[in-house]
Amino acid sequence: MTLRYAKKLLRLSMLTALLWTTICSGIASAQRIDTLINNYAAKYPQERIHLQFDRHNYAPKEDVWFKAYIITGIMPDELSKTLYVDFSDETGKVLAHDAYPIAAGTTRGQFTVPDSIHGNLLHVRAYTKWMLNFDTTFLFNHDLGIIQPASKRIKGSPPANVAKIYFFPEGGDLIAGLNTRVAFMAEDQYGQPVKVKGVVKDAKGNEVAQISPDHDGMGSFHLLPNTSDVYTATWTDEKSESHTTQLPAVKAAGAALVARPGAGSTLFAIQRSENAPDNLKSLHIVATTYQQLVYMANVSLEDKSMVSGAIPTSNFPSGILQLTLFDAAWKPVSERIVFVNNGEAVFHPEVGFSKLSFDKRGQNEIVIDVPDSVPANLSVAVTDASVGSDSSSNLISRMLLTSQIKGRVYHPFYYFSDTTKEVRENLDLVMLTHGWRRYNWEKLVAHEDPKITYPADTSYMTFSGKVYGASPAQITANNTLVAIAKSKTDTTGRFIMVQLQKDGSFNDPNTIFFDSLQVYYKFSGKNNPMERSATISFMPDRLKSPGTIQLDQNDIIKARVYDTSGLAASRRLFDQYWAASHMETNLEDVTVKAKAKSPAEELNDKYASGLFKSDNGYTFDLMNDIAAQSSFNIFSYLQGRVAGLQISNAQSGTPSMTWRGSTPSLFLDEMPIQDASQLSNISMNDIAMVKVFRPPFMGGFGGSPGGAIAVYTRKGGDVQREKGEGMPHKTIAGYSVIKEFYVPDYLSLTQDLSKLDSRATLYWNSLIMTTPQDHELRLKFFNNDITKSYRIILEGINNQGQFSHIEKVIQ
Repeated sequence: MTLRYAKKLLRLSMLTALLWTTICSGIASAQRIDTLINNYAAKYPQERIHLQFDRHNYAPKEDVWFKAYIITGIMPDELSKTLYVDFSDETGKVLAHDAYPIAAGTTRGQFTVPDSIHGNLLHVRAYTKWMLNFDTTFLFNHDLGIIQPASKRIKGSPPANVAKIYFFPEGGDLIAGLNTRVAFMAEDQYGQPVKVKGVVKDAKGNEVAQISPDHDGMGSFHLLPNTSDVYTATWTDEKSESHTTQLPAVKAAGAALVARPGAGSTLFAIQRSENAPDNLKSLHIVATTYQQLVYMANVSLEDKSMVSGAIPTSNFPSGILQLTLFDAAWKPVSERIVFVNNGEAVFHPEVGFSKLSFDKRGQNEIVIDVPDSVPANLSVAVTDASVGSDSSSNLISRMLLTSQIKGRVYHPFYYFSDTTKEVRENLDLVMLTHGWRRYNWEKLVAHEDPKITYPADTSYMTFSGKVYGASPAQITANNTLVAIAKSKTDTTGRFIMVQLQKDGSFNDPNTIFFDSLQVYYKFSGKNNPMERSATISFMPDRLKSPGTIQLDQNDIIKARVYDTSGLAASRRLFDQYWAASHMETNLEDVTVKAKAKSPAEELNDKYASGLFKSDNGYTFDLMNDIAAQSSFNIFSYLQGRVAGLQISNAQSGTPSMTWRGSTPSLFLDEMPIQDASQLSNISMNDIAMVKVFRPPFMGGFGGSPGGAIAVYTRKGGDVQREKGEGMPHKTIAGYSVIKEFYVPDYLSLTQDLSKLDSRATLYWNSLIMTTPQDHELRLKFFNNDITKSYRIILEGINNQGQFSHIEKVIQ
C-alpha cells in the first residue's frame, strides 16, 4: 500500500521547518510570511468539485444522472453542506437551479432534459456558496451534448478554425541578458490545439529561434534577448496560412525564477541581470502546495548573478507546486508552477463482469472489488458503447490538475495515462502555458483579507426564515411561529412550532426537507397585529437562481451537431432511440387535435386585455412557478430573467429599474402606478401573472419608451382556497429530490415486455460504499433491445482522499 495519504498535509507543516533554508539573514520577515500563509489557509480553505455523469450526450426527455465529489485540500470536503447545480441551455437561460446535501465530500442527483430544449448544448455549473467568494474561474463548468431529432439538426459545415499562438517566458518576463526558456501554445477559437511551424526573428530580421510544437500545439525554445530588440514570430498554421505575432516586450533589468521538476525533487535557479537594482539582490523564494507552505529560502545575489537549489518533493502530495520569487520588500517578481506526481493520489479498485450477455434483455452481473483497508465511495455507469464518451477528462485529472489552473487543458487525462519521461515533459509544458494564482501576494502581505459575501454552508438547509414589518416589541411579545408544512405527497401536513429570535429570524434545525413545501403560518396569540403587517421571507440562506449564465459563444458553436463523421455513430443510435420513444402504436388511433394552450397562454387570455395581450415580451405564470413563491418580491423574481432589464434595490428600499436608458412603466391590473413599492409590497402568493413588455410599450398613456411591467393579482377561482384558508401561505423550496435509477428486472413476471427497451444508460449506481469487511460488491442489470457493446466507467474516492477512474469497453 502507498504512503498513508491522509497524513500528508500534516507532514507538510513538519517539512516546512526542515526545508526552511536560510541563505542569508531575514528570518523575521520569512516567519511573517509563514504566519500569513498558514492563517490564510486556515481562514479561507479552497474547495474543488468534479461531477461524474452517466454519459455525455443526451436526447430531450432523457435523464442526466450525476455524482458530485467535493474536495478541500487533499481530503473529502467537511466545510460545506450544500452543493448548487445550475443547468442552462445554450442561450444561458437557467433551466434548473438545484441544491443537494453534501455528506463525506459527495452528493448525487439528476436532471430531466426538457423536450422543448433549444440548441445542442446543456451547460452544467456546480459550486458551493463558499466558492462564490473567490475567483469564479475555479467553479465546475461542463458542457453536455444534446442530440436533437433529425428535423432540428443544424446543416452545413462548422465555421473555419482561426489559429492563434501565445508566448510565455518562464518566470513571467523576458529580461535583457538572461537566457530564457519561452513556451508557446497554439490553439483555435475552440481551445483545440493547432499544428504550427515558424521562426522568431529580432528587429533586424535575424532568425533567433524556431517554433516547432512538441505536444498538442505546445512547445518551447530558448532566447537570449537584448534590450533594444523587438522579437516577432513568423509562423504558418496547418492550413499553410501565414501569421505574425509579437513576443512580450523585453525588460531592461530584472530577476527570474526557473524550475525543473524531477523524480523526488524540483530543481530551481534564480538569476538576475547585471544591472539589476538593489531590491533584486536580496530575494526570497516561497513554495506552496494546496495552500500549505512547504519551502522558504532567503537568497543573496549581492556578489553573484545566479544561485540554485533543490526542493525535496518525494513526500509531497501529488498536485501543483507554486514557486514565487519576491524582492527585498516582499513584492512578487517571478512565478513558476510545476507538477509533482508521486503516484500516491490514486487507488485501484477491480471491476469486471462475472456474468456477461449481449442478448436482447440479457442479464449481466458486475463485480467491484476494493482490495484495500480504506473505506471507499464509488459510482459506476454502464452505457451503450456506441453512444460515445468524452474520456479526455475525469475525476483524477480534474482534482489534481484542471481545477487548480486557469485556461483550458486539452485532453487532461493524457497527463495521467502513464509516467514516462515524454508525458512528464509534456505536462511541464502545460505548467508553463497556463496560469495559476490562489494568492494576491500584495494584499496578503498588507493583511488585506478577501471580502466574504457568502458565509459557508456549515450546516444543512432547514426550515428557516425571517419576519419583516414587525417591531422588536411585537416580536418579543409574540415570539412563536406556528406553521403547517405540506408537501406534494402529504395528505395532512406537518405541524411546526418555532421560536422567533429578537431580530425576527427563526430556524428549526430538525426540519430538513426535499422538493417544495406549501407552508401555512400564523403568529401566536389572538388578534395578533403582526398578522396584518408582518411578512416572512422563508429559506433566506438558499441561494436564488442566477436566472442566466454567460456562456462562451465558441462553446456553443463547438457543441452543434454538424454533419461530421465524429458524431455519426452517436446520431444513428440516438435516431433509433428517438424513433422508439416517439413511436405511435397504431396509426388509426392518431387523431388530429388543436395545439393545446400553455398555462401562460391561458392566463394571458384570462387576465390581459387590449394592447396588454401583446406577446412582445415575457409572460410569467407565477401560480405554477415554485421559484416565484420563494422569491422576496416581484422585483427579486424578475432579476436576471429579462435580458436588458436592470433592477436595483430589489429587496430593500424602493426598487428602481432601467431598460435601454429609460425607466419602464408600472401597471397593477392594467392600471398605471407611480410608486414601485406598491408592487414590491404585494405578496407573491397573491400574484397570478406578470408581463414584461419590451421597449417601447404603447399600451400606456403617452407610450412607455422604457417598456413596461404589468402585474396581475389573482381573481376568481385562482384565489387560493386550500387547507388553512384564512392563513397566509407560501411555497418554499428545500433540497432537490434525489431519485433512484430505474433498473428493469426481466426475470420478474410483472415486468411489461411489450414496450421497446431503448435505454442508452443501462445501469447507474452513484451510491457504492465499500469497507474493509465488505469490499466486494455484485451488481446486476439487464441489456436493452439494441446494445451490442458496453462501456463501464467507475470513479470514486476513499477516506484518505485518493481518487480512482477506470474505463472499459466490453464487446
